[in-house]
Amino acid sequence: MSPQKQERLFSKPYAKTLFSIADGDYRTAIVLAGASNYRIENAFYHAQQAIEKALKSVLIHREIPVPLVHDLAALLAKLPPDCQSPYGYELNELSEYATVRRYEEGNWQPTATELNEILTKTAQMLAWAKVELAK
Repeated sequence: MSPQKQERLFSKPYAKTLFSIADGDYRTAIVLAGASNYRIENAFYHAQQAIEKALKSVLIHREIPVPLVHDLAALLAKLPPDCQSPYGYELNELSEYATVRRYEEGNWQPTATELNEILTKTAQMLAWAKVELAK
């Protein structure tokens, strides 16, 4: 039996706090990207976390119950039609960095170029969320 996906309604002011934490995860990913001798998946993990928290902050701001999951697709599905994020479901591939890729080495080794692309998309997701939080 699989556990049910739970949701939680957070207080609206928490949206800005969570966005700040998302920004910190993004900054951590950038620091890792500039480091040497590290596991590149860790930078992808922090990028995923930044996007996840940015999405959750927008849901909180909109007073929508937040699924307590790391699945970006589940979070994107909760966004109302007038609040669609850049890249949409394209970023869901990052969800695995918050789950299985944290604990195992995969056959696919991401490249620095792929990381830079994800960091650019993460920055754009944060910019989108910041605009949404200002509404």
